[in-house]
Amino acid sequence: MLINKVTSAYGDHSNLLPLFTKDVVNSTGMTAFSYDAGGKIEAKDRGIDEFGTQAIWMGGLPGSKLLIDLTAYKLAKIDPSVDVRLLRDKEQLSVAQKYAKTLKDKNISQSLNHAVKNSKLAQGLFLGKFAAATAMTLAAFFTLVKVKQHYTKKQIEKQFWAKKSEQHFYNNNVAQSPAFKAFMPAGQQQKNNNKNVAFKGLGTAISSFMFDPVKNLFIVDAGITGERLIASRTKTEFAETAIKEGSLLFFLYVAGRYVQQSIEKLSEKFGKPIELNAEVLSSGYMKDAISSGKAAEDVKTVKSLTNAVKTAKENLKANNSTANKTALSNAKKALYEFIYDAKNQDNTVVKAAKHAGTIKTIVEGGWFKKLTGKAVNTHQIDPHKFISVSSIDDSADNIDKLYKQAVKHNNIEAFLKKCRNMKIGSVAANMGITCLFLGLIVPYSMMKYREKHQNGKKEFHVQSEIERQLEQSFKGRVA
Repeated sequence: MLINKVTSAYGDHSNLLPLFTKDVVNSTGMTAFSYDAGGKIEAKDRGIDEFGTQAIWMGGLPGSKLLIDLTAYKLAKIDPSVDVRLLRDKEQLSVAQKYAKTLKDKNISQSLNHAVKNSKLAQGLFLGKFAAATAMTLAAFFTLVKVKQHYTKKQIEKQFWAKKSEQHFYNNNVAQSPAFKAFMPAGQQQKNNNKNVAFKGLGTAISSFMFDPVKNLFIVDAGITGERLIASRTKTEFAETAIKEGSLLFFLYVAGRYVQQSIEKLSEKFGKPIELNAEVLSSGYMKDAISSGKAAEDVKTVKSLTNAVKTAKENLKANNSTANKTALSNAKKALYEFIYDAKNQDNTVVKAAKHAGTIKTIVEGGWFKKLTGKAVNTHQIDPHKFISVSSIDDSADNIDKLYKQAVKHNNIEAFLKKCRNMKIGSVAANMGITCLFLGLIVPYSMMKYREKHQNGKKEFHVQSEIERQLEQSFKGRVA
């Protein structure tokens, strides 16, 4: 079902879709409040900044990385899909290499072996790609800021001089005509003769139109925040940027995870464990595995392997002996041999981990087919990808919690459906809370801060400052 896929995507803290959605909501709210406060010029300035940054933010990193994959990696003949963490984990690597030989596509085994033989080059390329893609994305944003600020300044100047031209024509032609004087109230005649027409539409507001994959984006976002603060044109803009960026970073990268975890713990107290994603909770194999008791046996098997790894790590930490190192190596190897073994692909934990993406599978088709959804998932484990022991252990624990609660109910299917619905509700509530803050409360707080520090005015401070400078320039010309 589509709702299960959407919920799984939005409930995955390593997925970029929740970040993109939250940022769209924040950008829309910021632009709307900017239009209300400063008019078209500020809304345009804010919109260029927010949605332009969004395009760079979401497209810059993957675009830059793809470019490097097609150039540097191709020249080095290194497959960019090989996870460098795998190259540093000798136990998993040895099992993955052995498993790769059993696959029909021999290119997979060859590319993995080539990366192993050129391990230092592969790791160097990865680090270089990470640094270069991040730098290129930040450079693109820096260019956007400069172009946007130049454009906004020109818009303000154009409006300012157009207004001055209108006033000049009014003062020297219309206001001095006999017909205008005849129909104009006497008090207003005196007022116009002694005082310039106030530019109330201008100064009152018009202006600033103006941000794993998630962790990489956090670095980019932090860099963008720094550039935005440095590029602030006034003290008020600096303060507003600090409020906005601080809130955005918090709700994009911190709050979502903890809000979701809190909801899940609360749900667990009510006997509904919902740590697994919606697709796994509603799968037929999960229902069958729980009903038959297979889930309990599968969890027990995997937990014995992951616990052996944890115990070996603790022993090695207490005593860094050769025997303990060997024990840890053997425990890890046993776990990975179990995971990769074709006979164990029906294990509930392995199946759920593959379903949730914890264990990556081979997807046939290039990047374009993947982008358009035409790629084919073989459901075979991808030997190029790293598998975290802790993530497998977590999957086993979550299935164990679900099983222990499910067997208390006569109708397991109905129970799993309730869990799935609660998962959907928890993800929706999490997104709703975040969107409320980013789309309404944060922009409103920024505007209230502006009013407080501008004597109750909401006008676009950047425009006011530029107009002040233009007014001085104008008086200098007249003098």
